[in-house]
Amino acid sequence: MSQLNDRQYSKGQSDELQQQITALSRRQAELTALYEVGKELASTLDLNQLLELILDRAITLVQAERGFLVLWDEASRDFEIAVARQFEPHKRDDVEAEISRRLIQNVLSNREPVITINAQDDPRFKSSESIVTYSIRSVLAVPLIFKTDLIGAIYVDTRFGLRRFQDTDLALLDAMANQAAVAIHMARLYDNLQTRNEQLEAALAELKETQDELVRAERLSTVGKMASSIIHDIKSPLTVIKGYVTFLARDDLPAEKRQRIARTVINAIDTFTGMTQEILDYAHGESTLILQPVNVKSFVESVCSFLKTNFARKEIETQMALAFSDTLVMDAEKMRRAFYNIASNAYDAMEQGGTFTITSGLKDNYVEFHLKDTGPGIPEQIRDTLFEPFVSWGKEHGTGLGLAIARKIVEDHGGYIGVTSEAGQGADFIIRLPLTSPPHPAR
Repeated sequence: MSQLNDRQYSKGQSDELQQQITALSRRQAELTALYEVGKELASTLDLNQLLELILDRAITLVQAERGFLVLWDEASRDFEIAVARQFEPHKRDDVEAEISRRLIQNVLSNREPVITINAQDDPRFKSSESIVTYSIRSVLAVPLIFKTDLIGAIYVDTRFGLRRFQDTDLALLDAMANQAAVAIHMARLYDNLQTRNEQLEAALAELKETQDELVRAERLSTVGKMASSIIHDIKSPLTVIKGYVTFLARDDLPAEKRQRIARTVINAIDTFTGMTQEILDYAHGESTLILQPVNVKSFVESVCSFLKTNFARKEIETQMALAFSDTLVMDAEKMRRAFYNIASNAYDAMEQGGTFTITSGLKDNYVEFHLKDTGPGIPEQIRDTLFEPFVSWGKEHGTGLGLAIARKIVEDHGGYIGVTSEAGQGADFIIRLPLTSPPHPAR
């Protein structure tokens, strides 16, 4: 009798151990399945693709026959079917007629999962026509919740199969729903980010278009200002040329006077030519530098020699003091024009005469020129915009492009131009040019 009891006890222990092993194996399989599902859900941020993947894996995970996934709309306080599986193709648009809205509303309202082993006899769904009409037997439905936000629900069922869902199926689907809710939340964030990015790109494109329109409008405005200013300046030399050419036609004009008038006409033509060339260079916005080694001493001497004749009319003395007089690579013709434009402003500023001085020196790897006058100085209110187009002072007429052109020439050489000025103490224009060849000789 004792041996029989021992055998029965041993068999009971063996059966219990086998059950534990089976349960552990099942649990391991479930965890492995959840892990694999989690990896798959994390593999895409495409919301539509993700929703289909979630439902497919849910059906496979609990061996359901059909299923659908609904999304909750907070604005309408209702749900909509996002994905459905295993419904008859010709009835795909009528899926909602085949589901129990009451069951889904129950899950969403209570935020709790629902399981029914035999839906036909479940008193909770007695009044649900779809449960009866479509012979729905076993149902699992779990909410999709991220933190406190209700996202939707997963619904799966069986109709014809003999299998009925167990509590273990509910726990498994509920665990998967947690993974799915996080994945949907991340996909929505990404979708929102994509939308915001597209909106930003559209806004940037619109801003660029608006900016281009403003630039075009500004160019038209610039052309208008330029034309108005040029008309005044062109009239002066043309009037001089016309008057003197008529005067030169007289037979009784002495030779000496004829030569003096001819020089005046030539100067007026040079003024006109220089003015139009400046405007063309600036309007084109591009220029090609002809870079050559230039002797600084000879260059400054040629500038001063050209200025002396005109400056003498106002008793303006031209001076130079060169601490650096060696060779510098530059476009001499264009740089000469930059110096002339600065000198022209100095000429206009020194109504009572004065001194215009050009100095040079070596500073770091730059040759630094100073073009200094003894005029009244530059008004403080225009110093910051002095090198912008159409900014001028002390002139009745003028294109207002002289210093803007000078800046472009200097910057094309890879250099710097600036000015210091104190009221009543004149202006000191500074030009720094690289001692080596400019990095961008052609623009």
